[in-house]
Amino acid sequence: MPSTSASPLAVGQGAAAPGGGTMLNAPVPADVLNLPLFDSAGKSFTLNSLKGQTIVIADFLTSCQEICPMTSINMRNIGGAVAASPLKDSVKVLEISVDSGRDTPERLAAYKKNFADTSWTLASGSESSLKNLWAFFGNSYSKTNYTAEEMKALPVDWQTGKKSTYDVGHTDLVIIINAQQSWAWLDLGNPNVGKATIPTKLKAYLSEDGLNNLAKPQEPSWTPDAVLSALSSITGTKVTLANN
Repeated sequence: MPSTSASPLAVGQGAAAPGGGTMLNAPVPADVLNLPLFDSAGKSFTLNSLKGQTIVIADFLTSCQEICPMTSINMRNIGGAVAASPLKDSVKVLEISVDSGRDTPERLAAYKKNFADTSWTLASGSESSLKNLWAFFGNSYSKTNYTAEEMKALPVDWQTGKKSTYDVGHTDLVIIINAQQSWAWLDLGNPNVGKATIPTKLKAYLSEDGLNNLAKPQEPSWTPDAVLSALSSITGTKVTLANN
């Protein structure tokens, strides 16, 4: 899926993190922290309501055929590592949509059932909430309607059995907001899942590009290990995947 450029706030600033990505120190404005969001159960929340917790966030959409199922696998594994660590009550792992038109609580809940896991949270919001939230983090995503010819080559949707009529191009990124509500870390690029398995329905939904990204992610890429390394540095508590 096409990507937009990264935030000027992040690029060229900060220091390289030992495990990958960039360490930052950029306070998140109150108007961003207070944007209303909702989770897959329809529960409303804001980033400000998570004050005092460290928050790991990646962007995605449930209708993505190229990248997002791999993002979700990584975020699930990060959530599992956090849930098994001393940080289980002080770290929130979120995937926040860029697709307000389709990503309702019901759609998020159906997507999450593919993973049979509750260790991380899927979220979405209104168009204005998502636009303003992601604009701060440098994700100026855009909606593009498919042509009739493009639709012929698309796999059918994993839930509806119908073909998508539009895509949402976005920057693939993962970030961490620290407990003091500052943007503390950023990594960009395709998610690399290693040997992790993609849920059957979502793997069948991947396009040819998606299958190529699964088999050999284009660089730059990011891994759960990079996220957990940064999280360990930020919190002072070491967190690793179960098999590490």
